Formats: sequence, C-alpha cells, structure tokens
Amino acid sequence: PRAALITKRTPQVLSRIRRSNTRRKSPLLVHVGNDGMGNGGKSLQNMTSSGDDDDGKSTRNPMSLKDDDKGIPVEDYGPKWWRSLPWGQYLSFYDVETIIWALGLSTLIRLLIAEPRYIPSLSMYPSFDIGDRLIAEKVTYRFQRPPSRGDVIIFTPSEGVVKKSYLNPFSDNVFIKRIVATGGDTVQVKKGKLIVNGVKRDEPYIKDGRIASYELEKVTVPKGYVFVMGDNRDNSYDSHIWGPLPVENILGRASWKYWPPKAFGEVARGDSLKQ
Repeated sequence: PRAALITKRTPQVLSRIRRSNTRRKSPLLVHVGNDGMGNGGKSLQNMTSSGDDDDGKSTRNPMSLKDDDKGIPVEDYGPKWWRSLPWGQYLSFYDVETIIWALGLSTLIRLLIAEPRYIPSLSMYPSFDIGDRLIAEKVTYRFQRPPSRGDVIIFTPSEGVVKKSYLNPFSDNVFIKRIVATGGDTVQVKKGKLIVNGVKRDEPYIKDGRIASYELEKVTVPKGYVFVMGDNRDNSYDSHIWGPLPVENILGRASWKYWPPKAFGEVARGDSLKQ
C-alpha cells in the first residue's frame, strides 16, 4: 500500500520539487525507479524531508514514523528497543527513566542520610504530640559519635517486642523514645524518680515531672545496648517493660521538628546527668 501511494503521488511530488528548485536556482537530481519506489523513493525522502511546497509549508517526509493520536512523534517515546515492548507505545522511556532516578535518589537519601517521621502516639508527650513530624538524621552515629544519654532516637524494637501484623504488611513498627542510659550504666526508678548511676535525674521535659505508675529495680545496661524510655513515662511501652535495646536497632537521631509550624526547630537533647 505504501509503494502504491508513492507511485500515485510521484508526478505531483516531482512537479513541486521542480518548481521549488526553479525558485531556489539549485539543481537537484531526481531518480524514480520503474516500480515507483526503488532508489527514487529514497531520493524523494532525502529531497523532500527539508523542502517546502508551493505554499511555503514544510513537506512531511512520507517515509518517517507517524505521530501518535496526540500528535507526538513516535521517536519521543524512546529508543527502538523500548518501542518494541508492549507498553512502549504508551509509556515514554524518558519519563520512566526520570521516575526511576527520582525514586532511587530518594531511597538512597532515606537509607543513608535522613528520613521524615511522624508521631503516632502520646508516648513522647509533651515533647511530641500525635501528628507531629520530624527529621531523623543518620550521619551522627555513623561518623561522629555513638548514641548518648538524652538523644531522642527512632528504632526498630527487638524481636518479640511487637507482634507481626499480617493485616497491615506496610507497617514498619518504628518506635521513638529517649535514651536514658547507655552500656555500663545502672538504671532504677524509685519514688517517682529516674536514677542513673546512683544519681537522681532532673527531667523537666517528662509529663507531670515524675513517674507515678511503677518502680523499677536496679538494672545494669549491657555493652552494646541502650535503655530507652518515653517522655510520657506512665504511658510508654519502653525498656522498663521489655529491657535494653541493641544499638544496632537504632535507625537515626531525631534532630529537627518541622510540623506543626509553631514548633519548628531543633530537637534539644534532654540529658541533665553529667557525663
């Protein structure tokens, strides 16, 4: 059908080329094969791809790829191997490439540098309320210093602390608590006060300023572990229930609160015990 179309239109095309050459005063060689295509079809493609017709309008190359329904050149969908795929005529290779790069970079930043988190409970109240959002950075513990008392951290709990939910496979069960003791420290709760290494802690950031619902016998934190507690001490599922946390479970340090706007700023450490 394409050969028949070219053969039928050849006299008209030749006439337009001659008139165009006359105006330009530049001779062009035109050769048309006996079948209407042959070498002549190739010459017509080369000569008409950049030529103008009688009205001064651009003459479209009859052998070029067609536009899609939206008038977008097929070449814009990507290289030939991509267009040969079932989805190659509907998805742009360059759009897919951009999305993959964006997802890759964001994942890399999230894994190695920092990630946003939101507060789902009142276990850290009043320091953090439900719906607060923060940035947890991951550089400090990798290159500068180990976790210290007073740091607010995000972490994955130890095995068995949280039951796996098969109803919500996207739940990552990440906790946020404050480190109150590190490896080698002793921890005790007595008469509403937290005692670390035999020294009562002054903790103005905790709810009600004291612990009213429980007491804790002296516990020694093993090396490579930290003891974490929520600032809402009477309503926090933390180390006083399930024990010290392995340092390797720590994902990052809460460094900056960005929501709500009125609370925008750096997350201050809350350690009053002299190192």
